[in-house]
Parts: sequence; structure tokens; C-alpha cells
Amino acid sequence: MSLKRINYWLIASLCFFLAIPSEPALAKDLLQFQWGYDITNGGQSATSSYSMKSVTDGMGNESLLVTKVDKNNDYYIDSVDAKTGELLWSIPTDNEYTLSDDGYMFIFADNQVSAKHIATGQIRWTAPLPGPPEDWRLYSAESAIPGENGSLYLISVSHDNKSNVLYYYDASGNLSRKFKVPYFMQQIHGDVIVGSKFGDNPDFYLISLTSGQKIKTITGGKGYNGIKSLSDGTFLHYNIYKKTITLKGYNSTGQLNWTKQLPYKEYSTELFALKGRFIFVDYKNKRIKLYSSSGRLIAEKAYLPVSYPNMALDGTSLMFKSEKNDADELELIIMDTNNLKVLYTYKNGEFDLHKERLFLNNTTGLYILSDEGRTLVSTQLIK
Repeated sequence: MSLKRINYWLIASLCFFLAIPSEPALAKDLLQFQWGYDITNGGQSATSSYSMKSVTDGMGNESLLVTKVDKNNDYYIDSVDAKTGELLWSIPTDNEYTLSDDGYMFIFADNQVSAKHIATGQIRWTAPLPGPPEDWRLYSAESAIPGENGSLYLISVSHDNKSNVLYYYDASGNLSRKFKVPYFMQQIHGDVIVGSKFGDNPDFYLISLTSGQKIKTITGGKGYNGIKSLSDGTFLHYNIYKKTITLKGYNSTGQLNWTKQLPYKEYSTELFALKGRFIFVDYKNKRIKLYSSSGRLIAEKAYLPVSYPNMALDGTSLMFKSEKNDADELELIIMDTNNLKVLYTYKNGEFDLHKERLFLNNTTGLYILSDEGRTLVSTQLIK
């Protein structure tokens, strides 16, 4: 979508109505254009943007990382200020990297790792990797788990695939911790490592991040087993077997607090971990259910699902396409993840869902990646 077309689109959007239960309002009151960013940089790049991510640092600076490809098929990342749409910096992505939740990019190149502050583009620190690349069986950004304030955990896998070594770089890039555990480390949450054995072993292990000692074994069952972490220290273990998903809530010491069995439908049922709560998309019964970390049902809504729900970048809302009254008419629904209240309902046609990719960033903000990725548009949803 060119900037000229954006103006036409905004004018045309005034003719549409937004359906909110008991609160009808004109669409002109709900879409407020903020800025548009030309991803092609005046035509110097190819027409497609392949992804967009949002990162907010500790000072509240939100940056949008847009991956693009130029005419020579070289990939780049543009860092865009989310408030103004201004380009902050751009770098080639010929190196591996991973992002932290608090505003850092960790770049791997030439047997070194660098911590780049995303909002400023400055390199906070650069340090050598602990050993030659041939010692890293899974040497890539996938072996990195970002910590806080520019710190980083690195995991190397033993040659016999039976143990991991955990390395820790502090916020200044000093390699200050190292220990070995006889498990494959999957995630770090607070002071706890979640690990498992290689192969088809269904069990998970909670391991102390301080000592490397096992805290608890979480026993899995037949079928598929997984684990998610909530922000309050709750570990949500899920087991999928036949047509049932069994959820178990553990605290950080490995104590089982509750168990819940819910219906499962392959390729449709979804589970979203949020801040102190989680959402279960019950496709079989066409319902969305919101639970607290204690397993208590907070709210539920009936819906006719059509598409995979997309969570907002900050986790405060979610968006999905739905059928209206069992008919072919589609609607775009945006819900508040705190209570499942419907915030906005857009009729089919107000967005071009075939050419425009929509990204929620909170309960009121919406990014539109239009015309096969040529322009990134920021709008504000206002009731």
C-alpha cells in the first residue's frame, strides 16, 4: 500500500461501520492513521517483508524489527521506532541472532557473540564463545537463552547427546558461570531450568539455575508432552493423548497444584501462556476459555472459528477471524485477554485479509503490513 493509497484507504474506511455489541460506532472513530513506513526504501528492496517483531526495552522504547530482502536476495533487518515510524538502523542478517524480551539482539559471528541494544543500535558488549565452533554440536542462536539487562545463557550439547553445559554471560559480557547437567535444557524461567532427556522420554525436569541440581521430575504420559511457563512462576505441563489434553499446574518448587482435562482436536486446539493466566482455544466445542494460573476459569466465550488466533505483541489482546451466524460472512474479532471482552468487531472487507497482514501490539494498536509487504502502517483503534 503506497502512502497515496493509504489516504484513499483511510477515506474509504469512513464508509464502514464497526460492530461492537451494544456500542455501535462509525469506523472513522476506530481507525486513526499514525504513520506509514516504506519497507522498500524507495524501491531499492524487493517487494516482500517476511516478518515483523516488536521489542520493548526497560525504558519503554518499542522498536519494530522488519525483515526484508533486497533485489540481490540479501536479507536485512530494519529497526523502526514504533511511535514515529522513523528508521533507527538497518543491518544485514547474514549472521545468526536471537532477541530478548527487554530490548537486546544477540548476534553470533566469527566465534563471538555481541549484545546489541535495539533502541539505540549500540553494541553493549562483545565476547568470545566458550570454545571453538566444532565443540558446539548445536552451534547457532538456537542454543542461546537471553537473560535480563543484556545478559545471556548459552547451551552446548555433549558429543554423546546425554548432557548440556550451561554458560552465563553477565550484563557486561563477562563469562561468570558454568555448570553441566545430564539433561537437554529447553527453557529458563526465573531461577529454574526446564530440561528433558533426549529421545522419546516423556518426562521433564526442573533444575536449579544456581546449583544445577534437579528440583523435581514432572512425569509425562503417553502421547505428546510439553511444558509452558507463566510469569508468576507456574509451570503448565500438558499431555495430548487421543482426544484429550491433560493440563497440570506446578509451582517453582515442583509442587502439583491442580489438574484439568479438556477436549483436544488435532491441528486446531491452542494453548497460550500469558502473564499469570492462560487461554485455551477449545475448537471442538467452539469456545475460548481464560484460566488463572491456579486453574480457575475466569471467563469463556462461544465463537465460530475460521483462523488461528493471533496474540497481541504484548499479550493483552488476541485477534481471529470468525464466521457470523454459521454463514459465509466473516468477521475479524479482537478480544481482551484479561476478561475475553470483545473490544472490536470488523466486518469482512474493512481489511484486505488476502494482501494485508495484521499485527496487534496491544489492546488499541494495530500494524498493517500491506501490498505484499511494501509498506508498514501504524493505526490506532479507538472506541
